[in-house]
Amino acid sequence: MSGLARIPGWGPIRRKQVPPSAPAALVRGRGQWVAGSEVHGPVVQVGDTTGDVNIMVSTEQELYRVDAFPFYRPSLTVERARTQPARLLQARYAVADFAGRSTELEQLAAWRDDASAASILLLHGPGGQGKTRLASHFARLSREHGWQVLQVLHASDPPFPAGRAGPVADGASGGGAGGGGAGVLLVADYAEHWPTAELLTMLTDATLQEQQARVLLLARPAGVWQTLAYRLDRLDLPVAALPLGPLADDPDTDPETLFTAARDRFVAALDLPGSQNVAPPEALRDGPGFRQALSVHMAALAAVDAHHSGAPALLDTPERVSAYLLTRERAHWQTLHANGRVRTTADVLAHAAYTAALTGAVSYDHGRDALTAIGTCTSDQADQVLTNHAVSYPTALPRTVLEPLHPDRLAEDFLALTTPGHTVDSYTPDPWATTAPQRLLSAVSPGSPGEIAETPVWTRAALTSLIAAAARWPHLATGQLASLLTAHPQLILHAGGAALTALADIEHLPTDVLEAVDAHLSEYRQTDLDPGAAALAARLAPQRLAAASDPAKRARVLRRLEARQWRAGLHHQALATGQQAVGIWRDLAQRHPVAYADLATALSNFGLHLRAVGRHEEALATEEEAVVIRHRFAQADPAVHGPNLAESLINFALHLETSRRHAEALATTEWALRVYRQLVETDPATYEPGLATALNNLGVHLAGAGRHEDALEPTEQAVAIRRRLAQANRAAYEPDLATSLSNLSALRAVTGQREGVLEAVQEAVRIRSRLAQANPAAHGFDLASDLNNLGVHLAAVDRRAEALAASEDAVKVFRQLAESNPVAREPDLAKALHNLSIDLAAAGRYEDALDATEEAVAIRRRFAHRLPAAYEPDLARSLGMSARVRVELGRDLRAALEAAQEAVEIYRRLAQAEPLPYDTDVRTFLNVQADILDRLGRTEEATRIRPPQP
Repeated sequence: MSGLARIPGWGPIRRKQVPPSAPAALVRGRGQWVAGSEVHGPVVQVGDTTGDVNIMVSTEQELYRVDAFPFYRPSLTVERARTQPARLLQARYAVADFAGRSTELEQLAAWRDDASAASILLLHGPGGQGKTRLASHFARLSREHGWQVLQVLHASDPPFPAGRAGPVADGASGGGAGGGGAGVLLVADYAEHWPTAELLTMLTDATLQEQQARVLLLARPAGVWQTLAYRLDRLDLPVAALPLGPLADDPDTDPETLFTAARDRFVAALDLPGSQNVAPPEALRDGPGFRQALSVHMAALAAVDAHHSGAPALLDTPERVSAYLLTRERAHWQTLHANGRVRTTADVLAHAAYTAALTGAVSYDHGRDALTAIGTCTSDQADQVLTNHAVSYPTALPRTVLEPLHPDRLAEDFLALTTPGHTVDSYTPDPWATTAPQRLLSAVSPGSPGEIAETPVWTRAALTSLIAAAARWPHLATGQLASLLTAHPQLILHAGGAALTALADIEHLPTDVLEAVDAHLSEYRQTDLDPGAAALAARLAPQRLAAASDPAKRARVLRRLEARQWRAGLHHQALATGQQAVGIWRDLAQRHPVAYADLATALSNFGLHLRAVGRHEEALATEEEAVVIRHRFAQADPAVHGPNLAESLINFALHLETSRRHAEALATTEWALRVYRQLVETDPATYEPGLATALNNLGVHLAGAGRHEDALEPTEQAVAIRRRLAQANRAAYEPDLATSLSNLSALRAVTGQREGVLEAVQEAVRIRSRLAQANPAAHGFDLASDLNNLGVHLAAVDRRAEALAASEDAVKVFRQLAESNPVAREPDLAKALHNLSIDLAAAGRYEDALDATEEAVAIRRRFAHRLPAAYEPDLARSLGMSARVRVELGRDLRAALEAAQEAVEIYRRLAQAEPLPYDTDVRTFLNVQADILDRLGRTEEATRIRPPQP
């Protein structure tokens, strides 16, 4: 892993190296949330308009819809409930009364009633845990406390029927969102299903409400939560998570009480008074499967229905309960066919329902294609099958077909019970299902490792559903899913990071299957998959380490895990893994000197991790050790060890630059460039990426030394090489192209070449937008920096209001980041505060500017005390700004004089070592100091220190 440099400080324009408001997925809000409204906005945040650049572009595309929360409860007729009793389990009918969860309700109320203006809470737990019911009950209580309660639907979700405010939940009266005096509560179910850009846009809009705003997100846990958390971490909103445990652990209720209450409600809904005394099954008391609310409700429903029918039914496990309810669904299909309401047989309807459980609702044409691909029917029968399937499962979304079974858990259980291999003797599997997923996904071409081919539109949904079902049904994991991924491991490239993370968590999935999947994951960046790839590497690492026959093999396992963690933005985890690898190689090198080459690699990577978490002094020393080792090897064999030496030189120069050792950084990069040029002469395909890195970084270090004209040529060369590389492999090389483009825009601006400035940074932002939407942990900071630079260039053409808005947002973002990682992010917060003070002063808001710059001074003074070489230049800049703002305010001139004097002292020390970057700063702040002395009436002193005009 070699590091990539950005032009530090962006000093030539406004000395700005901070991110703006948020990742590209964030846009400014469109106003107040109003029930019944549609929110339109941009999907791409940066675009061209006759050569100009706009951060926000209105495409008038619907992003999401705000409706009154569903406080109206639809009802089922007794006839419909008896024919398909499983419908009574759907949360929207709220048949079973809400119970327990007093602790969670107290936590939710405390979050809601906090003094913050806006905040987000993620309520997460496995399917069937009761998230939707808890959210519905909390919504009703919030309305009673004066809150306006709304629900948010993605643009692709169906609206409520006209004239309805939504279903009345848990005994609430109908009509409207209610409340509104205390604040607004917005509820979003299935948050993990939202596209990232629209989700982040909606969450950002919470900050624009004229009253307190709360967003309650509901999602499943594990990989889905982790992936979502990566995105939420980059928002300037208080974010919390509330895991929802099994209801069986709730002190306010127990499974038997829950069963009895649900039984009575189902008896009423089915009009079966003779079943009101059905006793809870013995397994309910201590059966591990009956810990979730949905499991108990399903057991109660099955018991009531079975008692009424008089048919013997063993309902001692959740699997048998699902089998009973699904048998009742099949009986309904048989009745429909027998009485002539549908022409499709029950067997074919079962195959259609199986298909729907995989694909979810799709368009009509795609539904036809799915039925024929999986083998449900022939093409000429597909229209009839779709129509007949909709009789039992009408779709909620207009112009779609193949509505799946609900709740989700029942659909997953249908997949499992239909597939041979389970042990539930009360449900006969269908051999047709054994290879059904492979038939459905057969359009996927084999492809090479890392290559993503075009696939059917239902591929991602089908993989997600199958993985979710396999997590609870071992025979699906060891049989159907294992067979599918063994034959087509490249399928995982289409599943997304959340599904890949869930796959890694499946205990029963054979290791050799995971290894096959892992082999198809590219060793380059794949932003959508990187978090899941890291989870998979972590799952495989213990087995790989145990199987490793010697320490060197164990160290290589750690190196692979470390690289995956690095690409996923998990820098602290990568640091811990890298430290283990360094320890192994150091022990080996003491016994076998040839291992020093591997130790150097481990040290170089470890140095990057140290740098990423803000431990710069340790990073510098670590990389210097790697350079010494690799130089020794390269002298003996340049062809073999030259590439490693060049990589370490690149990284070492970055650490030197961070420590403000500009001359050494420049010399080190020039050394790396000479090595890469020699390597490219013999093997351009292999070493051109390294050459581009060296050229890019040479431009950075030349700029750091004040040689901006000289920096242009190598930066332009880096852009040309990286653009060519990205055309061949976008996932691997676009991030680097974006960095070089951003650097090029800054250099063009500082050298007065205004043409092409905005175009270059615009292209960089567009690339970073795509990357950060998929993985903000790895790319969000770079995107924020690029957007910030765009704001800098806008300020240079007097678009001051937009520049101020960006700086204000940057401070908010970095406050949150600094809270979680102060060592690494407080310097960025200080830079954001410094830039904010500049923009506030330009707007005439000097009081606010003084507050911002004084906070920046305090942070920078603390860091400069620990590491003067790295942070004293920044401290001097903020001291100078403090002096200027106080002069504009016309008060505290003595404090202004002290600040200016300290700034001059720092710049003089810096100029002694490096005159070119700092001589101008010395002159500038001597003039500021002289101006203050004049105002204080100390004219002779002012004349004495004022530098002569050039």
